[in-house]
Amino acid sequence: MDTEELLETLQAADLSYYQANAYVTLLELGTASATEVAQASDVPDARIYDVLRDLDDFGYVELYEQETFQARATDPETIVSGLSDRASALESAAAEIEERYERPTLDTQTVSIVKRFDTVLEAARTFVRDADTQVHAALTRDQFEALRGDLADARDRGVTVNVTVLDRDGDESLDEADYEGAVNVAHRLSRPAPFVLTSDLRRTAFAPNPAAVEDYGLILRNRSFTYVFFWHFLLFMWLPSPVAYEAGAVGSKRYADIRQFLLENRGRIRGDEPLCVEIEGRETDGDRSVTLSGEVVDAEHLSDGDGRDDRAPSVMALTGTASVVVDDGERRWTVGGWGATYEDVEAERIRVTDAAAETEAEPAE
Repeated sequence: MDTEELLETLQAADLSYYQANAYVTLLELGTASATEVAQASDVPDARIYDVLRDLDDFGYVELYEQETFQARATDPETIVSGLSDRASALESAAAEIEERYERPTLDTQTVSIVKRFDTVLEAARTFVRDADTQVHAALTRDQFEALRGDLADARDRGVTVNVTVLDRDGDESLDEADYEGAVNVAHRLSRPAPFVLTSDLRRTAFAPNPAAVEDYGLILRNRSFTYVFFWHFLLFMWLPSPVAYEAGAVGSKRYADIRQFLLENRGRIRGDEPLCVEIEGRETDGDRSVTLSGEVVDAEHLSDGDGRDDRAPSVMALTGTASVVVDDGERRWTVGGWGATYEDVEAERIRVTDAAAETEAEPAE
C-alpha cells in the first residue's frame, strides 16, 4: 500500500485529512517537533497543535515537552487491533447485507420511472420469465443477446416471441442461428428506436432512443399503458420492417391481441379450411372467466379494403372494430379484444389449436 492509499484508508477510519497526514508523517519521522511535522506534512502551521492534540486524544500519538513541543507515534498495537476489529465488523456487515437482501419485486399495477437502463433490462428479463402468452420486443443486437436465454426459455414454454432487432451503424447482422430457438419471428429495423418489451399485454419495460436527451426508463405493470406501448411497437417497429427470420412450426401459436391474430391468420379465415382456436377471457355481461374452443366461422376487419385484398394491411385497417365468431358446437360466441363491450367475450389469450394453422398462419409483414 502506498502513502496515498494509507492516507485514504486512515480517513475512512474517521481521521481527518490533516490528522491522517500528521500521523503518517510521524510514523516516518519517529519523534519530531510540531514545527517539523507541519513542514513535512500538508498540515498548516496554524493547525498543527490542534491536530496533534486530537491525535493524542485518539491514542495515535504521544505529546511531551523537551525544550520544544514534541510528538511521537505510539505503539501501533492498539491502533492496529482497532483497525482490524473495524475491518472484521465491516466484512460481517457486508455478509449480513447480502444474506438479508432479496431482490425487490415489482408490485401489481405499478408505474415506475427509473434512471438506469440496467434496471429496465432486469425488469424486461423478469417480464419474459413471467410471460405465458406472447412477448413483443424492439431491441438492439446486444440487448437481444442479453435476453436471448430468457426468450428461448419462454418459447420452450409455448410463448410466442416476436422481436424487431434495431441495426445500428457498425453492427453485424444476426443470422438464423442467432435467432433459432429463441424467437418465432424476427424483423429488422435500420433506424434508431426505443427499447420496448411487452409481455402478455400486461407488462412493459421501456427506455427511450439512446440519442434522446432524456435519460430514464419506464417499468409498467398496467394493462392500459402496456396496450399503448404494444401498438407503438406494432405500428412503428413491426409492420414497417422486413422479416429477418421466421421459425418453422413448433407447437401452437398464441396471441394476446385479437387484431394481431386477425392480421396473421386472415388468409386462413377467408379460406375454406377450418381454423380452430382456444380462447381464454371473460364474459362481458358478468365479468366471469371463460374458456371456449371451436372453429372461427366469421370475422370483422380482416383487411385494408373490401375484404379481398391479401396484401399487408394499412394502418387504417388496424383501427375500428375487431372481432371473431367462434362456434363451439353448441353456440356461436362473438369475441372481441381488449375493452370489448358488445361482444360476448373479451379475449385475453387466443391459441391456434389445429395443426394446419400452425404451418400455414402468416406472420404480419
